[in-house]
Amino acid sequence: MTLSQVSARLGALAAASVISATLLFGVTTQAQAASSGPYYKIELAQPAASKQELLRSVFVKCEGTACRAPIASTAPKNMCISVARKFGSVSAFTAGERVFTADEIAACNAGA
Repeated sequence: MTLSQVSARLGALAAASVISATLLFGVTTQAQAASSGPYYKIELAQPAASKQELLRSVFVKCEGTACRAPIASTAPKNMCISVARKFGSVSAFTAGERVFTADEIAACNAGA
């Protein structure tokens, strides 16, 4: 085995280790976020007609005007638009620690 072959194998091993660590960290972070309660907190302008809908690969559950959902693999603005399309006008939207501004909520409702 030549030095270049050894270097190539070590490089491939290092790359595989980095990819594995990245995937493991990403899965752990999402699992922790999902297990700590609802990620999306939505307030609707009117009570929801249905109690639960599958949107963006997660179940959005509503009671009256309050809706909750775990984290989804989509941008928060896309989740907000999907909720507005399915349940009606959104009056407040929170994704984790991020609280949507009045302009963001208006854009969300306009996208519906």
